[in-house]
Amino acid sequence: MTTPELSDETPIQRFRMPLAAWLAFGEICRREGVPRARKLFDLMWAYTRRHGTDEEKAVFAAADRELRQRRSRKRAGA
Repeated sequence: MTTPELSDETPIQRFRMPLAAWLAFGEICRREGVPRARKLFDLMWAYTRRHGTDEEKAVFAAADRELRQRRSRKRAGA
């Protein structure tokens, strides 16, 4: 596995999911005013907090900080 180069963009992840489930989840997120990617990240973070090792929790905490920094730069540049 290669390590992607660091950039100012979050890498796109691909996974399989039934389209109907994906669309329903997207509608719920739209109704709640939450970006789908953010909700997925939050769900993964909650799962990691509950079931992850200390190292996995530290990795997720660092990723969360990185995303918050990216979002704050986006807002500042908007």
